Amino acid sequence: MNYLAHLFLAGDTPESRIGNLAGDFVKGRLGDSLDPAIRAGIVEHRKIDAFTDTHPRTAAFRRVLVPEFGHYARIIGDVFFDHFLANGFGRYSESTLEEFLRHVYSQIDPRASSLPGRLRLIYPRIRDEGWMLSYRTIDGIRVALENLSRRLSRRPQLAPAVRHLTD
Repeated sequence: MNYLAHLFLAGDTPESRIGNLAGDFVKGRLGDSLDPAIRAGIVEHRKIDAFTDTHPRTAAFRRVLVPEFGHYARIIGDVFFDHFLANGFGRYSESTLEEFLRHVYSQIDPRASSLPGRLRLIYPRIRDEGWMLSYRTIDGIRVALENLSRRLSRRPQLAPAVRHLTD
């Protein structure tokens, strides 16, 4: 769910960026039908998630959310991390967030019709609706959490978690 972070940590190739972005949309065993470089990006995405999920500081951060949001704390934390990255992007990159996203989209767009899994359907919305730029604002995070709530089977109410960003 931390799309921006995965794109930022990916290698500067279309395949790596696609694979790292697809990691949240391609579940289970990776078949041989995927381009090997995209498959490697998905594996990298999973390794990044495993690292952050087990890191003590991440666990401490998420513990604040667990009493109210249970196992959804991980999802909320991922969205919050994208908020922090979007707002502090200049500390980690020589380019602006806008420049970075233009570059990323120029890499992915030529392959948009062949993206793996549900990413093929979601990617145009990510790009065209400016999801990652919206992560800079509290309202953008609220909308992202509302959209995630609708996609999850139990329809949890995640948007109230934004108060943790403003309290």
